[in-house]
Amino acid sequence: MTDQSREQWLKDTQDHFREVQSYNTTVITVGYATFFGLLFFLQDKVKSSLLFWAGLFVALSAAIFVAYELINNIKLALDMRKAGAEGKRFFRYWATFFIPSVLLAAAGAGLLVYVFLCELRA
Repeated sequence: MTDQSREQWLKDTQDHFREVQSYNTTVITVGYATFFGLLFFLQDKVKSSLLFWAGLFVALSAAIFVAYELINNIKLALDMRKAGAEGKRFFRYWATFFIPSVLLAAAGAGLLVYVFLCELRA
């Protein structure tokens, strides 16, 4: 395999991996939404501590998934920052919107988990 064909293979593999990762992210997100919709539908109908544990485990799973996606996004932005003037401009633009949205989402998620735990224990 020549250097050029190896580089092309690597590029093709990376592109394919990005497509698969994008698809997986979509499927996982739909799965979480479905689970939490079902959880809240069953909340008044099923009185079991298992419902509490199921919700807690999936909430922790969702938090880990979101953290993973955030770390990947931050790594990408930091890599772009190293790419010269255009990359630095992108990084400033990204940070202007990304940081406040993450802080507000974390606050909202914290409140949601708090309400969820209070309601299931009530």
